[in-house]
Amino acid sequence: MIPYRNLAIGLVLVSLVACTPWTRVDQSSRTESRRDDYTLELPIGWVKRTADSNDFFVTRDGPALNYIVVNRQPHDRKLPRTKRETRADMLPHELAELAIAEWKSSEATANLEVLSNTPAQLDGKPAVRVHIRYKNDRGLPIERVMLGMVDAKGRLSILYEAPAIVYFQRGLADFEAMVASVRFR
Repeated sequence: MIPYRNLAIGLVLVSLVACTPWTRVDQSSRTESRRDDYTLELPIGWVKRTADSNDFFVTRDGPALNYIVVNRQPHDRKLPRTKRETRADMLPHELAELAIAEWKSSEATANLEVLSNTPAQLDGKPAVRVHIRYKNDRGLPIERVMLGMVDAKGRLSILYEAPAIVYFQRGLADFEAMVASVRFR
């Protein structure tokens, strides 16, 4: 009787591991593409969530400590809080204003401080880079950097967030490398 019980427990454990929503990024799984639209390289050693509503969600030390999220949305998909839409002819600084307004409308990031708001490029396309800092409900300073752009297909944002103490700087180079790897088709 006991061997069957051990077998049953083993099978349950194996099936749970097989359904895990996270996979480690290695050299063979680094390059990703979405919707015949763009490709990018995920940071090696981070883990990616395999079932997510975003295009990509990766973390190095766990979502509470740092993460990078990539999201491509059509222009008519309204931003969740401000209910505003983007347009293909939007200028990068207009996209930055929308992002900041969206973040300020959230109770979690309402106290944000804009550290920088500068023009940037994603694979040669005009973009914006917004860097903010806010304090979470426990008073811990959190930093967030977003590179965003709009084109005829919609809006694309690549966002990195981590506590300002240690974790932000630790993952920033990986984020920058990921942004530099973006290629549009």
